[in-house]
Amino acid sequence: MGNFELLDNLFQIAVLLCACCAAGFFALRHKSRSLLILSLAYACFAMGTTYYVLYLVIMGIWPQVFYVAEISWLAAWLFYLSAQIERTEGRRVGFSCPAALAAAVLAATAFLDRDFGPSRLLSALFALTAGATVYLAVFHMQTGAQRRGRDALMTGCAALQVLLYLVSNFTRDYTRFNLYYAVDLTLTLSMAALLPLTLREVGDR
Repeated sequence: MGNFELLDNLFQIAVLLCACCAAGFFALRHKSRSLLILSLAYACFAMGTTYYVLYLVIMGIWPQVFYVAEISWLAAWLFYLSAQIERTEGRRVGFSCPAALAAAVLAATAFLDRDFGPSRLLSALFALTAGATVYLAVFHMQTGAQRRGRDALMTGCAALQVLLYLVSNFTRDYTRFNLYYAVDLTLTLSMAALLPLTLREVGDR
């Protein structure tokens, strides 16, 4: 049993569920679709990790192939993409070479590394979703100065998600803190940090 892996996943569940509740509360208070979508993204990601932990508790081993968790995580990224799309309302989205390059590199890396398990379908869906999310985020950074903080963080979250799988290829010891956990903890905190940035953006409208 990976002691630190269990702590890492429990920390992720706790942080994202708290962020989910907070985002849901502020979504109702401000009647904001952006915050509601963010709350759903947090919920899906937390549920995927919860399945991962429950499998360990019930079966006594970490799942080697965990499509249930991967589908939940993919759903979270679809909500993140939805949040980026929602922010383009009333704005024209054109072609951007920097955005296309960043999206292509991230999507290709995610697909070739088989992120989200051995299934080519899930890997392709995640690659396309993360790539589209990064494209819109980088495009926004080029055209809207007031949104650069949130878009930069969203781009960072996508990059950290892909980096996490790359690092896992070289990780063998999950009982102690290492680079894998440093990336995963940074990803968790980065996702949670999207909430105050989104709140600030909603307040500026």
